[in-house]
Amino acid sequence: MGVDWPGDSNQGFIGTPPYPDGIFSSQEPPDPDNNADANPGNDPSWIDGAVMEMSAQWGPIDVMVGGTQYFRENAAIYLPQEPKEDQSAWYRRVSHATVAPYTVRIAEQAAGLILRKPIQVNSENEEQDLDPYWAEFCKNVDGYGTDIDSYARRLLISSILYGHASTLIDYPSTEAAPNLAEERLRGLRPYFVIYDAKSILGWRKESGTPTSPISMLRLNEYVSEERGEFGDTVVRQVRVLERDRWRVYRNGSQGKNWMVWEEGSNNLGMIPFVTTYSNKISEYISKPPLLSIADLNVLHSQRNADLQHSLHIAALPILVLQGYDDAGNEIGLSANSAILLPPDGSASYVEPASSAFQAQQNYLQMLEEQMSSLGISTLFGQKNSAETAESKRLSRTDSDSILALISQDLEEALQQCFDVAGAYVGMESPEITISRDFDTQQLDGNQVAQYLQLWVQGAISQETLLGMLQKGEILPELDVEEEIEMVSQEKAGMEMMQMPAEPEEAVVIDPA
Repeated sequence: MGVDWPGDSNQGFIGTPPYPDGIFSSQEPPDPDNNADANPGNDPSWIDGAVMEMSAQWGPIDVMVGGTQYFRENAAIYLPQEPKEDQSAWYRRVSHATVAPYTVRIAEQAAGLILRKPIQVNSENEEQDLDPYWAEFCKNVDGYGTDIDSYARRLLISSILYGHASTLIDYPSTEAAPNLAEERLRGLRPYFVIYDAKSILGWRKESGTPTSPISMLRLNEYVSEERGEFGDTVVRQVRVLERDRWRVYRNGSQGKNWMVWEEGSNNLGMIPFVTTYSNKISEYISKPPLLSIADLNVLHSQRNADLQHSLHIAALPILVLQGYDDAGNEIGLSANSAILLPPDGSASYVEPASSAFQAQQNYLQMLEEQMSSLGISTLFGQKNSAETAESKRLSRTDSDSILALISQDLEEALQQCFDVAGAYVGMESPEITISRDFDTQQLDGNQVAQYLQLWVQGAISQETLLGMLQKGEILPELDVEEEIEMVSQEKAGMEMMQMPAEPEEAVVIDPA
């Protein structure tokens, strides 16, 4: 629902965007005059009940992802007009509203912790090097030049925000190449496409058992097509994936008469669609793990808008004249002007008490602290109160366990993506590994000195010293054993160079 702004609809704020995102707060009832609506089961765009129920939790997340513009466009919902509030005053209050990106920053920083070290892509056989095909593929996994680490970060942020995100492993819909060499020559190769949770319209399983595979999946898509010589237009379509075929539906001339626009066969025997979860409830069903923080973030934006509007009003105090009856003349206020009042008259400004603003500011600060305490791994600054070592250890263990679960699910999902990509080209897929080291506490100078002292005193080995310095991010990634061997060789070489030369034996000449 957009704000109905006065004047030209193309100026200022924008109402409801022309292209919906695929998930709506409610679904229109079937139209008996429409053939497709007469039987909703024939409508490929129909949203399953499970998705509709799950989407009810996405409102606050949508606000955080859309930011200030989305919040203002949907002000009728999130910042409604007060009783007897003037329309222009409400527009002004909405124009003061901003959204602080706390929730999105938590998701980004959590993804940064999980992917703080590059994703390792290695050959399944430890004795063999990674195939150059996969090394090149990891530099461009989506066909747009996105490397595997950047792609995984986008996928992970979407999963953390909405609860899950998915990857379609697609392949150019052209005639298959006879062999791999010809395929590379044509530039044909699989590629990854991200679908957030809102893009999944519904699915079906082969049977009612929990372990049965998915037999059909429907995805909402928007594509851009050329229009005329310079323009383009956005078209909505529904992609239907099955184990042996795929179809793309587009709207007919009457709006809801969906027709098959494109179709093809699927030779994989499976639906090439892989999902990664951050808070899984069931298959394709999840709950946003940051929902409670998003709710607080929306409340923070509402109260912040009220404070900004109050400060705007307070900056313009109202002049009150008591005993002044010359209301017909305009009053000019400046340092060189004065107001003549009768002996019993008075003049004053009416302004709100400053304590009211301080109360609102304190409330905003309290909301920020609540969001900080709920954030993953305390990402918004350190706590002011002292914590015991046991409390810090438990807090760290809890946050690491959450990140470890998300990281493990992402690793398994990426492995499945590469397995499907390998099936497309008939190659053995590489092994995907994501580091589980989420401890970002770097060693300071005093700690480094203490470890060095322990090594000098013989309390710890050189291997332990280098391992701790590497874990504390003092040293870069290196092979500790190889480094120790190189140091030993260099030390042996230096000792050989510093050894004094043996004196030559004296030559005795026989006088005879």
